[in-house]
Amino acid sequence: MGDILSQADIDLLTKSLLGSGDAAAAAPAPAAAPAPVENIAEAARPFFKVLCEQASSVVTTVLSRAVDFQLQWLVAGENSVIPDELTSQSLYIGVDVKKTVVGKMYFAISKPEVATLSDLMLMGSGHSDYTDEHKDAICEIINQITGSCITVMDSQLHLAMDFGQASVNEFSGKNDDFKGCAVATVLVKIEEFPDRKILIVLDSNLFSAIRSKMSSKMAYASADTSLASLGLSSTPAAFAAPAASGGNVSGVGGAPVAAPPILAPQHSGGPFGSTGNKALDLLMDIELPIVIELGRTQMSLKRILELGPGAIVEMDRLAGEPVDILINGKVVARGEVVVVDENFGVRILALVSPEERLKLLR
Repeated sequence: MGDILSQADIDLLTKSLLGSGDAAAAAPAPAAAPAPVENIAEAARPFFKVLCEQASSVVTTVLSRAVDFQLQWLVAGENSVIPDELTSQSLYIGVDVKKTVVGKMYFAISKPEVATLSDLMLMGSGHSDYTDEHKDAICEIINQITGSCITVMDSQLHLAMDFGQASVNEFSGKNDDFKGCAVATVLVKIEEFPDRKILIVLDSNLFSAIRSKMSSKMAYASADTSLASLGLSSTPAAFAAPAASGGNVSGVGGAPVAAPPILAPQHSGGPFGSTGNKALDLLMDIELPIVIELGRTQMSLKRILELGPGAIVEMDRLAGEPVDILINGKVVARGEVVVVDENFGVRILALVSPEERLKLLR
């Protein structure tokens, strides 16, 4: 009878089993894997794409060599990673944005890259060391990029924008101020130069405005897609493209409606073509006076009154020295006098130094 359980043993065993079941039932379920975090900065990708395309076109024209701005990463500000070349010795170039979207846009560029771009713009070799004189040149490049974006942003993204003049500050090399911003890492490839990275930052106000506009546009596109799947269109019938078989389309009640006229695309820039800068295109056909200066001298009023036929006026320049070529009163080049088909001409020997050309931008 030693193998037979007593009533006390059965009660104890039953209580133990029930306790185990309660504990199992009370055990918490395994935690679900966290959902992936949405990269909200992606809403601004069309904006950055247009900006990089225009920057490539404008800087290629300005530097007279192939330049490509390639969008690499696009993240929310707090998740941004500062490239190594920007952690020290960098500039933060700000541009105010106004009109339908308002805020500020920044370009973080290393000083060696600023020196390369500025020196090439001023017809140098691109290998000069950075100086404070390069700030004006890089601001001019940024102004040309933003100026060229105005029309494209409006036509492609329906963003009516105005850009202010670029201003320069030192960049801390940290992302402490990027909260709420959209930050794009862009690879800049310049022909015959090492690749470098820059940052383009949209502050929280500008990013929120662009994100709202892009979301509205995506919602409208989604509605168009839904209507198309039902065989419908959100485009009014009177403006729909005419069928290939005829030149007219039918309106209400079957009445023929004339197709809208096809407008040829307009090109800015006059007979010289577009420079990529809308503001500059407006000035392309303006004539400027060119003056060749052989030399200068100072004379008293008495000597001037004594001048007559055969009098000789001595200049401050020696024979054989280059003459100055002035455009709109500014010296831009030096050359030598030549004779072409019995007419005087000037052969350009050299342009003014990059330092002098930079001063003319002010």
